[in-house]
Amino acid sequence: MMRRFLILIAFLPACLLAIDEPEKTTEPESSPEADNPLKLREMIDTLDQSSLQEAFRLLTKDYINHEDLDPLAINRAAMQGLLARLDFGAMLLTEKSLDARKSPFRFYSELVTDNTAYIRFGRFNKPGVDALDKSLEIYSKNEKIKNLILDLRSPQAQADFAIASEILSRFRPPNELLFKIRRPGQDRPTLFISKLMDHTWSGKLVLLVDRETGNVGEIIAGVLKRHNDCLVIGEKTPGLTVEYRDVPIGEDRILRYAIAEVVLEDDSSLFQKGITPDIETPTPLESKRAIFRETQNGKELTEFLFQRQRPRMNEAALVAGTDPEIDYYLLRSNNKPTPWDKPPLQDRALQQTVDMLRMNQFLSAEEK
Repeated sequence: MMRRFLILIAFLPACLLAIDEPEKTTEPESSPEADNPLKLREMIDTLDQSSLQEAFRLLTKDYINHEDLDPLAINRAAMQGLLARLDFGAMLLTEKSLDARKSPFRFYSELVTDNTAYIRFGRFNKPGVDALDKSLEIYSKNEKIKNLILDLRSPQAQADFAIASEILSRFRPPNELLFKIRRPGQDRPTLFISKLMDHTWSGKLVLLVDRETGNVGEIIAGVLKRHNDCLVIGEKTPGLTVEYRDVPIGEDRILRYAIAEVVLEDDSSLFQKGITPDIETPTPLESKRAIFRETQNGKELTEFLFQRQRPRMNEAALVAGTDPEIDYYLLRSNNKPTPWDKPPLQDRALQQTVDMLRMNQFLSAEEK
């Protein structure tokens, strides 16, 4: 299946691939080392302990504003640099930013074509797992449905490993090692084994991921990509596959840092590496979020998959003696809004996925 999908890329419109291609920027060769964080880090990493101490001594003694470099300022700078180096391993948050990291979306499911179903996780919680079972029960009974698009692009602040294991058990055979959690100081990792479930899916899978994919979504994508030979479309994920601990360290300041790491069956780690999609198709985050909100408020996902063109005059209209553009021009002449004033919301990753699945269905029918 993977090979066929990759071949199908050649059939996609060249303009679509050109639009989806991220803009490339080049670093000026004459850029000073201080302006390049990577070069600066490499230079600092070559200094030994005595060199670092000498640098601090000179700065606190001879720097033009050395009186500002008191121990508090130096400690603050050290904390800033440490957090920058640890990347997603540690971060300083506020109560407001904690709430912002929680997913505002709910579970959503829809049949997008006659043979393709779509499932989106919102908060990766128990109600979402129950909703997943209901959807899988419906889709597994429909013999026409051959493909399932699993949308993992919902943010998730803290990983619920039990939920990740439950979801994976719907897509993997029972009694299989899914992933492990390694904790410093513990010789044996915590193992998560798939369980026998009433509702499962064994058909074709396509995963959608992006830079907002949370730690639960990354764990699911990592396991399924390794075992299910499924296609992954979207953007590279951040690599948040750890267990965090939140500790208040000041007024409205919370230090979140990693205390355990999730590894796959073969001990490979996704932390700070993330999931690299098979086909990179960036989708603007605001467009994706807007579509998520619209579908939660009652609109069908297919409204954003198949764009409705504005009616225009053509030969058929001339023969019939009608003017399909009259309604549009009447609204414009009366300074009233029309359905075509705003550009339609587009989820490029999802649209490309559906197009590829439809082409695959067409080519499979041709082969028969």
